[in-house]
Amino acid sequence: MKDTVLVIAAHPDDELLGTAGTLKRFTDQGSRVVSIITANGRKEEAHHIQHLARKANQEIGIQEMVFLEHPNLELEMMPLHLLTKEIEKLIEIYQPSIVFTHHYGDVNIDHQITFQAVLTAVRPLPGKQPIELITFETVSSSEWNAPSSDKQFKPNYYVNISTKIEEKIASLKHYEVEMRDFPHPRSYEGVKHLASVRGMTIGVPYAEAFEVIRRIWK
Repeated sequence: MKDTVLVIAAHPDDELLGTAGTLKRFTDQGSRVVSIITANGRKEEAHHIQHLARKANQEIGIQEMVFLEHPNLELEMMPLHLLTKEIEKLIEIYQPSIVFTHHYGDVNIDHQITFQAVLTAVRPLPGKQPIELITFETVSSSEWNAPSSDKQFKPNYYVNISTKIEEKIASLKHYEVEMRDFPHPRSYEGVKHLASVRGMTIGVPYAEAFEVIRRIWK
């Protein structure tokens, strides 16, 4: 049986900015990939953002999305255990072997809260399938926090996306309303430049970088 992979992100477009090439590799090999979005995006785009999100995800082969629809930039105002319980229910439904989520050092508070809820929801428990937890970098968030040894994104896992970079950009074009002009990091050029830097780190044209919280040799 193929793996089920969940990507749990705070806002529409976060789920693809750091992972679209990697998720495309998963869908190409037949894995079931599900995108879960914990909060709404900007209110200016609320009328059509879910439609755009579905189109963007379908571009790389993801057919299933879940929108929890919490208010944008207000996750810190709800008890953390309630968001954790929502994610635990989804973990129980989908039984993933791998979960991708935000890096704990992101400057965006919704990203931080989403990470904390996911970290608790996928905690290893006896009798439960072990779940790998991997964090991705989000341009215009991961690199904008104050530099410190405990919060800085420290990549230690790389995925070669050289054959998937154009499909990643194509998926993000469905999120045109969220993209910005270069040299903003959340621009098409910015995304591609970052993938090039990550690729040079491992000797390939383009890569996505991750920080592993937990990997498991089953």
